[in-house]
Amino acid sequence: MTEPPITLTERELAIAKQAARIAVEEISNEFYMQVGKTLIQKVLIWVGIAAVAFATGKGWIIPK
Repeated sequence: MTEPPITLTERELAIAKQAARIAVEEISNEFYMQVGKTLIQKVLIWVGIAAVAFATGKGWIIPK
């Protein structure tokens, strides 16, 4: 048994479109926040490695 097609009023259609826009925006924001967080973590790791290498080169850190 097939169901009849759903018809929306102009108001319902506008609400559905706005809800879809908000959902896409929130998903995009979450994605970019995760990418940014990962990128910042990697940059901080490299800064730490560079600082340890610099300190070791200056003799401030002596490896055993």
